[in-house]
Amino acid sequence: MAYDVLLTSTEMGSGDKALTENLMLAFIHTLTEREEKPENLVMYGLGVKLAKKNAESLNDLKALADSGVNVLSCGICTDYYEMGDQIGVGGITTIPEVVDILASDNTLVHP
Repeated sequence: MAYDVLLTSTEMGSGDKALTENLMLAFIHTLTEREEKPENLVMYGLGVKLAKKNAESLNDLKALADSGVNVLSCGICTDYYEMGDQIGVGGITTIPEVVDILASDNTLVHP
């Protein structure tokens, strides 16, 4: 089963920030443990902060990239948050590339 993961926040679900941030970290870590990895992991909105050089999620995102996952951060978003030079893993993507991924035949996972 081919799938792509979209991360639009540093949090997963709603509730206390400490809980929802921990849930997102656990989700990303669980992806590293799955035999079948996503084809693409796209971060946009606040989700780009997950790829910062000092982020708690960075090692897991690097492990995903090392296993062949295409890890992408939205260029408009990294510019908005003035963090283009702080991305610690993967590449910068454009909105047309995001649209192509969203329009693919892959299943979309959005925690």
